[in-house]
This record gives sequence, structure tokens and C-alpha cells, in this order.
Amino acid sequence: MSRLRTPFVGVLLALLVLVFGSAASGEPSRQAAVRDTSLDSGASAHRTAGSESPTATAPSAAAPRRPAPQKPRSRPGKATKPQIRQRSQFRPSDKAPDRSRTSQSRPSAQGSANGRTVYLTFDDGPSQYTPAILRILRATNSTATFFELGFRQAEHPAAVAQVRAEGSSVGNHTYNHPDLTSLTPSEVRWQLTRGPHGRCMRPPYGATNPSVRRIVAQEGLREVLWSIDTLDWSRPGTTKIVKAATGPGVRGGSIVLMHDGGGDRSQTVAALPKIIRTLQQRGYVIRRIPGC
Repeated sequence: MSRLRTPFVGVLLALLVLVFGSAASGEPSRQAAVRDTSLDSGASAHRTAGSESPTATAPSAAAPRRPAPQKPRSRPGKATKPQIRQRSQFRPSDKAPDRSRTSQSRPSAQGSANGRTVYLTFDDGPSQYTPAILRILRATNSTATFFELGFRQAEHPAAVAQVRAEGSSVGNHTYNHPDLTSLTPSEVRWQLTRGPHGRCMRPPYGATNPSVRRIVAQEGLREVLWSIDTLDWSRPGTTKIVKAATGPGVRGGSIVLMHDGGGDRSQTVAALPKIIRTLQQRGYVIRRIPGC
């Protein structure tokens, strides 16, 4: 019995060694195979990532780039000729500066020319009211001086001849009624040369200074202001216009300022017959300014 157990034990041990030896030798193979498989999958994954990366980082063709906003280019200024106010900005006497009211304290040298003559003057025309004023002057055997604007003469081309045909005179009131003291010498000359042709001129708003007077003289013109301002440009009413034009300040040689243009002058037209009649009853005659 003991003899049988010994070989049996040896065989059993041999089988165990064989079985466990095979198992031990097969494990490294499986590990190597696993490593090979992981390496292959890693390489495949790397190749896949490498092939996809360009398309992932490339910009989308459906979303074009927006151009950067460009700054507006500044246009160079032009200074080839004087800057003249546009007609749409011009309201001759409706909004005159305060200076137009105080200029009555600066009468022209004509103020004492004739002890029995009053000089009526009309500014800012010609207009649709000018013919009515001319008819009143004719009916009362009177004349006056009309200080007209260049661009209004272009609108009423027959008015100048009508004024002169009635024995009245035309003076220069510039082209479009700027404050001459705010302009350069070349701009003042531009205004005068494009204003109405005449021997006398009246600066808009009564605004003048030594430089303006010098240029006016160089252009062969005589500057004429006024001594009585009726303020008819403000449309204060017919009664007030008559009172201002015939008040105690009016005397022989007075130059009376009124308007036939620059707005609604119906009150001036309505007041004129009574103004002339009142002055004539006092012994005055109504005449144009001599030399204009």
C-alpha cells in the first residue's frame, strides 16, 4: 500500500507541475496580446484624432468674416470764395439785432440838409408791396429812396425800373442782408458788388464800423443810415407806425426808416397815406435822398 502511494503522489505532482506550468507560460502571452491590442487601438485612436483635427479647427465656410468698420473720411474744407448765408436762413428785418433799434441815434449827415423836407426810405425790397407804395407816392406827389437787396431784385426784375420811373431812387442794401461788421473785407466787397446799383448804400441792421465805411467809400458809395425808426418790421400796428413816423422827433432833414420787403408789410402800406398827409399838413414835403 505504501508502495502504491508513492508513485501515485509522484504522478499527481507531475500533473500539477504540468498544469500550473502551462498556465504560467500562457499568462505572459495573454498579457502581451492585451498590450498589443491596446497599442493598436491607441495608435488607431491617435490616427483618427490626427485626421480629424484640421476639420475641427478650420473656420466654417458658412460664417464669412465681417469686414472691420471703416472710419468716415473727412472732406477737406473749401475756402475758394466767401461763405454767404443761404436764402433760407435769411429773414431781413423780422429778427433784426438790437443794434438796428439803436442805430437811429446815428443819423446820416443828410439829417439837416433841408428844413422843410422829410426823407422816407424803404428797406429790404423789392417785393409785392413795392408797387402799392409807389402808387401812394405818386398820388401824394412824393418820392422816396428804396434800399434794395440783390437777390430780391432778381425775384422782381421790373421793380427797379418802376421805382426810377416814378422819380424815386434805388440804393444798395447788399446782396442778402448780412451784418457787414462780421464779414471779412473780401466778403463785404462781394456783398456790395452784387447788391443793387446805386450811389448810396445802407448797411443791414445799421451795423457799420471804420473798416466797412472805408470799403463802402472805395466802392464809390455813400453810407446812409436813418434818424427815425418806425419799427414797422415788427408789425406793431398801423397806428403805432404812423405815430413813430410823425412824432415830435421828426423835423426837417429827418430820414425815416420803413420797409417794403422782408415780410408782411401790409401795415406799412396802410400807414403810409396818413404819414404823408400828416407831414404835408405840417408843411413838409416828402422827397428822395439827394445824391442817391
